Amino acid sequence: MAAITSQVMATLPQPVDDRSMTTITSSFATSTRAGSSTAGHRLRTVLTVNAATSLAAGVGGLAATDRLVDWLGLQSPGWTRLVSVGLIVFAVDVALGARSPRRLALTALATSVADLAWIVATVVVLATVDLTGAGRFVAVAMAVAVLDFAALQLWFRRALLAV
Repeated sequence: MAAITSQVMATLPQPVDDRSMTTITSSFATSTRAGSSTAGHRLRTVLTVNAATSLAAGVGGLAATDRLVDWLGLQSPGWTRLVSVGLIVFAVDVALGARSPRRLALTALATSVADLAWIVATVVVLATVDLTGAGRFVAVAMAVAVLDFAALQLWFRRALLAV
Protein backbone atom coordinates (compact mmCIF):
# COMPACT_ATOMS: atom_id res chain seq x y z
CA MET A 1 0.00 0.00 0.00
CA ALA A 2 2.86 2.39 0.83
CA ALA A 3 4.35 1.80 -2.62
CA ILE A 4 1.10 2.85 -4.32
CA THR A 5 0.88 6.00 -2.19
CA SER A 6 4.44 7.02 -3.03
CA GLN A 7 3.82 6.38 -6.72
CA VAL A 8 0.69 8.57 -6.66
CA MET A 9 2.51 11.29 -4.71
CA ALA A 10 5.38 11.20 -7.21
CA THR A 11 3.01 12.11 -10.06
CA LEU A 12 1.79 15.27 -8.30
CA PRO A 13 3.58 18.53 -9.08
CA GLN A 14 5.97 19.52 -6.33
CA PRO A 15 6.76 23.12 -5.39
CA VAL A 16 10.11 24.28 -6.65
CA ASP A 17 10.94 26.04 -3.41
CA ASP A 18 9.22 27.43 -0.32
CA ARG A 19 8.76 30.91 -1.84
CA SER A 20 5.84 29.72 -4.00
CA MET A 21 3.79 29.02 -0.87
CA THR A 22 4.74 32.37 0.60
CA THR A 23 3.54 34.10 -2.53
CA ILE A 24 0.16 32.37 -2.39
CA THR A 25 -0.29 33.20 1.29
CA SER A 26 0.88 36.75 0.83
CA SER A 27 -1.41 37.25 -2.14
CA PHE A 28 -4.41 35.95 -0.17
CA ALA A 29 -3.62 38.19 2.80
CA THR A 30 -3.27 41.22 0.56
CA SER A 31 -6.60 40.58 -1.18
CA THR A 32 -8.29 40.02 2.20
CA ARG A 33 -6.99 43.32 3.51
CA ALA A 34 -8.03 45.04 0.29
CA GLY A 35 -11.58 43.65 0.60
CA SER A 36 -11.75 44.81 4.19
CA SER A 37 -10.47 48.22 3.20
CA THR A 38 -13.06 48.57 0.44
CA ALA A 39 -15.95 47.51 2.70
CA GLY A 40 -14.65 49.79 5.43
CA HIS A 41 -14.36 52.71 3.03
CA ARG A 42 -17.87 52.18 1.68
CA LEU A 43 -19.32 51.79 5.17
CA ARG A 44 -17.55 54.95 6.32
CA THR A 45 -18.91 56.80 3.27
CA VAL A 46 -22.52 55.71 3.91
CA LEU A 47 -22.24 56.65 7.59
CA THR A 48 -20.78 60.04 6.67
CA VAL A 49 -23.57 60.77 4.18
CA ASN A 50 -26.12 59.66 6.79
CA ALA A 51 -24.55 62.05 9.30
CA ALA A 52 -24.42 64.92 6.78
CA THR A 53 -28.07 64.58 5.77
CA SER A 54 -29.15 64.24 9.40
CA LEU A 55 -27.18 67.37 10.28
CA ALA A 56 -28.74 69.26 7.36
CA ALA A 57 -32.25 68.17 8.38
CA GLY A 58 -31.60 69.10 12.00
CA VAL A 59 -30.16 72.53 11.25
CA GLY A 60 -32.90 73.18 8.67
CA GLY A 61 -35.55 72.11 11.17
CA LEU A 62 -34.21 74.50 13.79
CA ALA A 63 -33.84 77.37 11.34
CA ALA A 64 -37.33 77.04 9.87
CA THR A 65 -39.36 75.57 12.75
CA ASP A 66 -42.34 77.90 12.45
CA ARG A 67 -42.65 77.50 8.69
CA LEU A 68 -42.28 73.72 8.92
CA VAL A 69 -45.00 73.44 11.57
CA ASP A 70 -47.50 75.15 9.26
CA TRP A 71 -46.36 73.52 6.02
CA LEU A 72 -46.22 69.95 7.37
CA GLY A 73 -49.30 70.21 9.58
CA LEU A 74 -47.49 69.58 12.85
CA GLN A 75 -49.16 70.34 16.18
CA SER A 76 -46.30 71.94 18.08
CA PRO A 77 -43.06 73.73 17.28
CA GLY A 78 -41.59 72.12 20.40
CA TRP A 79 -41.59 68.65 18.84
CA THR A 80 -39.97 70.00 15.69
CA ARG A 81 -37.20 71.63 17.74
CA LEU A 82 -36.71 68.47 19.83
CA VAL A 83 -36.43 66.23 16.76
CA SER A 84 -34.11 68.75 15.07
CA VAL A 85 -31.75 68.86 18.06
CA GLY A 86 -31.88 65.05 18.23
CA LEU A 87 -30.88 64.84 14.57
CA ILE A 88 -27.91 67.14 15.18
CA VAL A 89 -26.72 65.05 18.16
CA PHE A 90 -27.23 61.88 16.12
CA ALA A 91 -25.23 63.33 13.20
CA VAL A 92 -22.29 64.26 15.41
CA ASP A 93 -22.27 60.82 17.06
CA VAL A 94 -22.41 59.00 13.71
CA ALA A 95 -19.69 61.19 12.19
CA LEU A 96 -17.36 60.60 15.14
CA GLY A 97 -18.04 56.86 15.14
CA ALA A 98 -17.38 56.62 11.41
CA ARG A 99 -13.90 58.05 11.90
CA SER A 100 -12.76 55.28 14.26
CA PRO A 101 -11.68 52.07 12.49
CA ARG A 102 -12.05 50.10 15.74
CA ARG A 103 -15.63 51.31 16.31
CA LEU A 104 -16.77 51.26 12.69
CA ALA A 105 -18.77 48.00 12.81
CA LEU A 106 -20.37 48.90 16.15
CA THR A 107 -21.21 52.41 14.91
CA ALA A 108 -22.86 50.92 11.82
CA LEU A 109 -24.96 48.57 13.94
CA ALA A 110 -26.02 51.24 16.43
CA THR A 111 -26.78 53.71 13.63
CA SER A 112 -28.83 51.12 11.75
CA VAL A 113 -30.85 50.33 14.88
CA ALA A 114 -31.51 54.06 15.35
CA ASP A 115 -32.47 54.36 11.67
CA LEU A 116 -34.94 51.48 12.01
CA ALA A 117 -36.38 53.14 15.13
CA TRP A 118 -36.86 56.32 13.05
CA ILE A 119 -38.87 54.31 10.52
CA VAL A 120 -41.09 52.84 13.26
CA ALA A 121 -41.60 56.33 14.70
CA THR A 122 -42.52 57.59 11.23
CA VAL A 123 -45.18 54.89 10.89
CA VAL A 124 -46.59 55.88 14.30
CA VAL A 125 -46.64 59.57 13.31
CA LEU A 126 -48.35 58.79 10.00
CA ALA A 127 -50.99 56.76 11.85
CA THR A 128 -51.66 59.24 14.66
CA VAL A 129 -50.91 62.78 13.43
CA ASP A 130 -53.04 64.62 10.90
CA LEU A 131 -50.25 65.82 8.59
CA THR A 132 -50.81 67.82 5.44
CA GLY A 133 -50.21 66.16 2.08
CA ALA A 134 -46.75 67.73 2.02
CA GLY A 135 -46.13 66.48 5.55
CA ARG A 136 -47.03 62.92 4.60
CA PHE A 137 -44.84 63.10 1.50
CA VAL A 138 -41.84 64.42 3.47
CA ALA A 139 -42.30 61.80 6.22
CA VAL A 140 -42.47 58.92 3.72
CA ALA A 141 -39.56 60.25 1.64
CA MET A 142 -37.39 60.61 4.73
CA ALA A 143 -38.35 57.12 5.95
CA VAL A 144 -37.40 55.59 2.58
CA ALA A 145 -34.04 57.40 2.63
CA VAL A 146 -33.40 56.28 6.22
CA LEU A 147 -34.32 52.69 5.31
CA ASP A 148 -31.78 52.88 2.46
CA PHE A 149 -29.11 54.06 4.90
CA ALA A 150 -29.91 51.25 7.33
CA ALA A 151 -29.80 48.60 4.60
CA LEU A 152 -26.51 49.86 3.15
CA GLN A 153 -24.90 50.17 6.59
CA LEU A 154 -25.88 46.62 7.53
CA TRP A 155 -24.76 45.32 4.12
CA PHE A 156 -21.31 46.93 4.27
CA ARG A 157 -20.94 46.03 7.96
CA ARG A 158 -21.52 42.38 7.08
CA ALA A 159 -18.97 42.63 4.27
CA LEU A 160 -16.47 44.23 6.65
CA LEU A 161 -16.89 41.52 9.27
CA ALA A 162 -16.87 38.68 6.71
CA VAL A 163 -13.31 39.43 5.64
